[in-house]
Amino acid sequence: MFNLAKYGVIKVMIHRILYFIFMISLAQLSWIATLRAETIDKLQFSGFARVVMGYLDDKNAEYLGYDNSVSFDQESLIGVQVDYQLLDELAFTGQLIGHTGKERDSGVEWLYLTYAPTNKLKLKLGRQRTPFLNYSDVIDVGYAYPWATLPQQIYPRHFFSTFDGLMANYEITGKEFVMNIEGYWGYFEDKIVVSERVMNAKTNDFSGVISVVNYKNWTFRGSYHRGKTSIELDELTEFSGLLGQLGFIQSAESLATAGLTEVFQLSANYENLNYFIRTELNRIQADFVLVPDTDGYSISTGYNYFPFSTYIVYSKNKTQYEQPASDIPVGLSPQLDVIAFSYQEIFNQLPVDSSEAFTIGTRWDLKAGLALKGEVSWINGEETDRAYFSINDPSFDRKATLYLLALEWVF
Repeated sequence: MFNLAKYGVIKVMIHRILYFIFMISLAQLSWIATLRAETIDKLQFSGFARVVMGYLDDKNAEYLGYDNSVSFDQESLIGVQVDYQLLDELAFTGQLIGHTGKERDSGVEWLYLTYAPTNKLKLKLGRQRTPFLNYSDVIDVGYAYPWATLPQQIYPRHFFSTFDGLMANYEITGKEFVMNIEGYWGYFEDKIVVSERVMNAKTNDFSGVISVVNYKNWTFRGSYHRGKTSIELDELTEFSGLLGQLGFIQSAESLATAGLTEVFQLSANYENLNYFIRTELNRIQADFVLVPDTDGYSISTGYNYFPFSTYIVYSKNKTQYEQPASDIPVGLSPQLDVIAFSYQEIFNQLPVDSSEAFTIGTRWDLKAGLALKGEVSWINGEETDRAYFSINDPSFDRKATLYLLALEWVF
């Protein structure tokens, strides 16, 4: 016989179990919602892009890839950055860039962890931007600087832009100044373009120290970088080996494809609401044949009249190679003459990129995060030098005008 009393007890138990399951479900939903909210709060996406149109007014040469036809595919790009706060002291950063230019591959530009044990100390581990120069960190973010492009005379395109390793940053705060000191160590291994040739390069014991001081409206920066660099160029290595076997040691050593590379940099910037002055100089020197010693400097001044600013820039650099050795005798035999001629021809073909450029331009901030820039640069080099031009006609006089129009934005 069915017991109504037992049924009532069972009903109450079922209700309690259902209620318990319901409360657990609510708790799970609440936890999931909280987790999603925390994840969204800790995860941030940002990005930048630029569309650059260029035209060179001479059919006999190219400059930075621009020729006498309108081009959009030399410096246009888009980048997306992801930042995720893993813990209070630990964060992840990744940056992906798509380039239209032929000399740079698209892909991962940044991929590192940041550990900040204090408000003043930060440690970064992974793939990072190499902080050679004043604008190295933002070289792809055109919105971050007033010009349409950074001057080739002090920002050479063949330099490796990233490294894999460890960087430490420490901040010192005074009553009237803030100083940041950075040091890094790591390595680089990738393809680079030197003397219009693509080759594999490797840099070990890659290190540097950077100091930045902000004082009132002034910003001062100084840095030193060094690394042991080697490049792969089989024909040069084989010829150097042949010279060594023949006993021409000085000539063989002068064709080294590995050695110490050093970069020295100084800059001083002044800026207020009305105008700015920005100066930078650097020296690049290497102990192997294909990379010349280069001294460059740039000075720029501009006037701000929101939403516009107008600027002028003068930049200049001088490059020179080590002189060839003279231990191969000439005139003793036809065979030695051929070797001496081949050796000398290597140095004769090395491109000398000494040049100067004068630029005027205007920036129009259409709205927050979006700017339009237009500029004209007059480039001048010696007729015996390459001066960063890719020359199509030997009669080209190393003088040309470059027109640029750039749309820059961050999002």
